[in-house]
Amino acid sequence: MLTLMGSMLAAVTTEMEFGGQQWRVKTSHGPVAPGPNYWSNSSQSVWLDDQGMHLTISKRDEIWYATEIFTRAPLGYGTYVFTVDSDFSAYDPNIVAGFFTWDTQNVEANREIDIEFASWGIPQNMYGQYVVQPFTSPDRIKLFNPKMQGTYSTHRIVWTPSILQFASWHGAIDPESPEAFSNLMAEWTFNGQIPTEGRARFRINLWLFQGREPASEATTVLTIKSFSFVPWQ
Repeated sequence: MLTLMGSMLAAVTTEMEFGGQQWRVKTSHGPVAPGPNYWSNSSQSVWLDDQGMHLTISKRDEIWYATEIFTRAPLGYGTYVFTVDSDFSAYDPNIVAGFFTWDTQNVEANREIDIEFASWGIPQNMYGQYVVQPFTSPDRIKLFNPKMQGTYSTHRIVWTPSILQFASWHGAIDPESPEAFSNLMAEWTFNGQIPTEGRARFRINLWLFQGREPASEATTVLTIKSFSFVPWQ
């Protein structure tokens, strides 16, 4: 859904349907977490087309804007699978791509289950990580080198009351297909206390670590090619 606002008729994106879900777009009038960053819902910053859902980090009027989308409905327990087109290894050291669950209720570290790709401000430090918040001990995180083979990658989170598993693959892969094994990037099973589902929604964001500007003024684009969610039964 596109809404026209203001005398200049600036198009903003408030809600979109993609991968069987309704997605809302985060916006802010000032810097807010994570980062903090300014968050844009401009149709130049977030858009949907036949190539997928596009998130960006871009500079307008001397301000850098991050982007985030989140499911309108709480999803909770189930299997999340998504394929993205983005070369994480080419990111500026200050850029973070996140795929995660999060609950607005401030309990169980907000039921945050993360797949993230970032350098956290350190050049030549790009890595992927699976995290179960709160990150209070080493057994709640797995780090891995994505060793990107092209720009496509597929990721899965399986979250039930008794299982919490992460996996990533090179390419646009069906995780159940025969070629999944040979294209495996990383996998991890969390053995700690699994968060309850509460009212956790799924979120995807592209943002700047500590709000730091990237070295280049070029726009960075993260494209989500597909998304699916199968509820736990």
